[in-house]
Amino acid sequence: MTAARTYAEWMLLFDHFVNGDDTVFEEMDASEFVLDAGTAQRFCTRAEEAYKKRKQNWLDKFQRSFTWQRPTTADDFGIVLRDAKQNMLPLVKFVTSNGLPEELRKTLHNDLISSIAEIRKSLKDNILKSRDRSNTEKLLLMVSTLDVVQPQPQGSMITGNDGGNTQTSVTGRKIIF
Repeated sequence: MTAARTYAEWMLLFDHFVNGDDTVFEEMDASEFVLDAGTAQRFCTRAEEAYKKRKQNWLDKFQRSFTWQRPTTADDFGIVLRDAKQNMLPLVKFVTSNGLPEELRKTLHNDLISSIAEIRKSLKDNILKSRDRSNTEKLLLMVSTLDVVQPQPQGSMITGNDGGNTQTSVTGRKIIF
C-alpha cells in the first residue's frame, strides 16, 4: 500500500470512493495532504463532492429499500434500518479518515450527523401519522437507533507487548494464555 501525498493521488482515491470502492480507507488513513494556498480550496471541494455523491447513493439505496422490501411488519422495518446502518459505514469511514484535514473531517462528520437526524425525524413523523398504531412504540424505538455508527476495529483482539502470551481485548481487559 502506498500513501497518497499528491493532489492527483488523492483525486484518484476520491474517484474510487465515489465509484463504490471501499478499499481506499486504509490508504486514506495512511496518507496525508498538506494544504497550500493553491490546492486547499480544490482539495476540500473535491473531497466534499465525493462525499456528497456517495451520500446521495446511500440515500437512494435507502429509499429504494422501502419499495423493494416493502416492510409490512416491525421486523421487516428493522431489517431495512439495519441494512441502512451497515451501508452507512463507508460514509463514516470517509468522514473520520485520518488522512483528511481535521476541519474538513469535522465539517463532513457534522453534515452526516445532521442528515441522519433529518432522516430519523422524517421517519418518526411518518410513523406517528400512520393509521396503524399497533407497533408505534416499537417502530419509534427502532428509528431512534438509526445513528452514525463508528466503524469497528479490524480485529477483536490486539496483541500485547509483553512477550506475546497475553492479549488485550477491545474492552481493555488482558487475556492471559
